[in-house]
Amino acid sequence: MRPVPSWPPMPGGAPIAQPPRRRASQVAIWWLMGVIGVLFGLMLVAYVMRMSLGDWRPLPSLPMLWLNTGVLAAACIVMQSSVWQAKRGELRRSRRDWTVAGVLALVFVIGQLWVWRDLVARHYGVAGNPANSFFFLLTGLHALHLVGGLVAWALLMPRAMSHGTRARRLSLTAQYWHFLLVLWLVLFAAMTNLTPEIAQRLCGVSQ
Repeated sequence: MRPVPSWPPMPGGAPIAQPPRRRASQVAIWWLMGVIGVLFGLMLVAYVMRMSLGDWRPLPSLPMLWLNTGVLAAACIVMQSSVWQAKRGELRRSRRDWTVAGVLALVFVIGQLWVWRDLVARHYGVAGNPANSFFFLLTGLHALHLVGGLVAWALLMPRAMSHGTRARRLSLTAQYWHFLLVLWLVLFAAMTNLTPEIAQRLCGVSQ
């Protein structure tokens, strides 16, 4: 273990210890989540502004989205369990939970594809209405980031490494997945609860 660097000693002779530095990988994850968060935040603002106009026709109820949300939440819970198992050195259980989490995440993506296919079959295609377009845009972009998370998940499956290194890398990947879950909950809440009337009030548009 490398010694913690310190500032020059005080006049009394006692050195002032520097706070431990954050790992570059942790900072990179924070930056990535920040950029993605800003992107989706701007898109949600555009979503509300566009909804406030008169030609917005809301999509029908989509019960499958509730099931998909539960699956994604379960994936994140099992993924965090894998991190805890790795920190305790129980690598076999960690790999098992990591595998289950990835399968659940894949089920979420498949469930989203099913929703898109169902909407198209019911004539709610991308070009049918601004509400349709925004739904496909928001859910599609979120799914794209999920696919990136699945790539990171897959890269950690066969790797042989110490439990400390594995726990650290699993933790970073799990943080990204937890962020995607929170992001999805925000999108889901917006798409299921916002109405043109609420959007008009938020935008100050007279009815």
